[in-house]
Amino acid sequence: MTHISELNEVDAALICVPLDAVLGIAKDLLQSRIPVVECARLHGEAFLAHKAEIHRAALHHKLPAVVGAGCDPGVFSLLRSHFALLAPGGHTETSRHIVPSLHHTLAATDIPGVRQALATESRSVEGHPQRYVYVELEPSADAAAVTDAIVHDPLFLDEQTLVFPVPRLAALEAASHGVTLERRAAPADTGHAAFLLEARYDEAGLAARMMLAAARALPFLQAGAHSVLDLPPGALWGEQRAAAEKEWI
Repeated sequence: MTHISELNEVDAALICVPLDAVLGIAKDLLQSRIPVVECARLHGEAFLAHKAEIHRAALHHKLPAVVGAGCDPGVFSLLRSHFALLAPGGHTETSRHIVPSLHHTLAATDIPGVRQALATESRSVEGHPQRYVYVELEPSADAAAVTDAIVHDPLFLDEQTLVFPVPRLAALEAASHGVTLERRAAPADTGHAAFLLEARYDEAGLAARMMLAAARALPFLQAGAHSVLDLPPGALWGEQRAAAEKEWI
């Protein structure tokens, strides 16, 4: 096989190529009557221009396409959007960190119930220093009691400290990427809403799952290019939609 046109009965193509090759390959696939999902790392005006180009090609060939369906844009685009819906008029801070920046902390390990502990530093939306402490607990340990003990330990009082119990620190150390999304409501919001998501993930694996979910949504979409914000959430589950609704609603 030497050309896309030789493929038969393809439901969708997932485009995983360098950024400068995405547009050309997407147009070739659409011309060959194959719906596409891609994960180009573009934001803002560059993303909108890229989407418009694919949109014209997809409309011409009367096929659906999903653009920016990776990690970011993609998974984290959805999460930031949902946080903004819940706290309109507020501010969102995205802090990225590479997990190897974590270091062992004997101070937390000395807390009863803690088997092992790792820590790293970040900054809040207001720019204040924060400490993130990841703890692997003993089987009988009480997570709330351990958290309270660490937060109020004199060695941790110099910075705001957030504690995250994890099943295995070895798995955390093996991870390659991490991100913290924090959304705070506008000062005038009497509810003072705040949302915090801390995530550890393999970037390629997470992007692949988002692309597969977007591919499941293709049969529900009209011709044209769609971002992840255009996709019906239920459609991302495909044939698993009913089971997902039963479990997660």
